[in-house]
Amino acid sequence: MKKILALLMSICMIAFLAGCGNDNGKTADSEKPSTSEKITVQAAASLKGALTELADTYKKDRHLADDQIAVNFAGSGTLRQQIEQGAPASLFISADEKNMKMLQEKDLVTDVKPFVTNELVLVVPKGQPQISLDQITTVKRIVLGTPETVPAGNYGKQVLTKMGVWEQVEPNVVYAKDVKSVTASISRGAGDAGFIYKTDAIAAGDAVQIAAVTPVDSHDPVIYPIGIIKKYDNALAKDFYQYVMSDEGKKILEKYGFYTGK
Repeated sequence: MKKILALLMSICMIAFLAGCGNDNGKTADSEKPSTSEKITVQAAASLKGALTELADTYKKDRHLADDQIAVNFAGSGTLRQQIEQGAPASLFISADEKNMKMLQEKDLVTDVKPFVTNELVLVVPKGQPQISLDQITTVKRIVLGTPETVPAGNYGKQVLTKMGVWEQVEPNVVYAKDVKSVTASISRGAGDAGFIYKTDAIAAGDAVQIAAVTPVDSHDPVIYPIGIIKKYDNALAKDFYQYVMSDEGKKILEKYGFYTGK
């Protein structure tokens, strides 16, 4: 009887150890990266919060290493120039259609689609007197992204031109390298008013306050297109492209104030 019990215990122990081995094998396999490929995303500075979360969530879900998806944030015009010069990037998300179209004309991108939309607003430092767009000629320091490379700056210039005051206020304009720099200048009081996106105003919290929302017909539509850069296309780029366009991706984008067309 003792021999039979000992034999049964041995069989149970072997089965248990085998089961543990299988579980460990499954866990190890599930934690392996889904790919060893790497990509760099060129993205408009105004997407920093949302796209950083998108990339972090995607890497966690796919068990990727931190360096497998890098994101370079800057003014869309600057990013477009880098792509034209051969920067090793796989995806481009511009804050305007103009810079994306320039790459399309050179056959550098493919699968271009609308990604999100935004609103342009006039902001002032928190605690400062509110002003309206009609009072913009009284502002001593207007902070604007450089129109040639920063879409938000170009949109802002369009608003001021549409109002017929651009030539009058241009001497008071202080230029910034991207929309995040405009927001920072206003938040620390280095400017009296500035044009940024609604999403940036939301992200700035109590540092700035929205003085006015620009009329839709005062500037080009604020449409962000996304495209895959042909030279550095790979499977990871395609999959991340699909992810940011998915319902899960849209939820994150909408959390930051972007409109996804849902």
